[in-house]
Amino acid sequence: MNRLVSVIQALKAKGVRLTSERQLILRRAVNHLHFSAEELVNDVRTIDRSVSRMTVFRTLTLLQNAGLVEKHDFHYGPPYYEVTYGKAHHDHLMCMRCGEIIEFQEPRWEPMQEEAAKRYGYKLLSHTHKLYGLCGSCQTRNNGKPVHKAPKLHVEEIVA
Repeated sequence: MNRLVSVIQALKAKGVRLTSERQLILRRAVNHLHFSAEELVNDVRTIDRSVSRMTVFRTLTLLQNAGLVEKHDFHYGPPYYEVTYGKAHHDHLMCMRCGEIIEFQEPRWEPMQEEAAKRYGYKLLSHTHKLYGLCGSCQTRNNGKPVHKAPKLHVEEIVA
């Protein structure tokens, strides 16, 4: 089944009203792996200039609260969003120079996480791994010299 169709069905099952603006935002969001709210605003507005920035932000919050979209703080710019509904669990590698994000799965980590949670008396409900580094291209551009640069922290700002 098409991801967009399954996301729409999940929203309808939760009683969410799907306006034409929300449907447009959903269609554009599903087309991206990872996106900032501003990137989504710009993308949506290339199709319909009348969709407000606040409509996009509110829809992202609605999708996040419905458990269909995850918000990621990658520490080097604005938060990124990802439509995770119907997607297998995965982790992220991020280049601190160019911003490339790679999704990957490492099944050997799953039992270790469960064991760590058990050891400390936790019931594991969720987790995320974000690994920061330099991609192959950025390493080459730096002539092999290490970059000692901490990820940039950000302050999220919503501008209507």
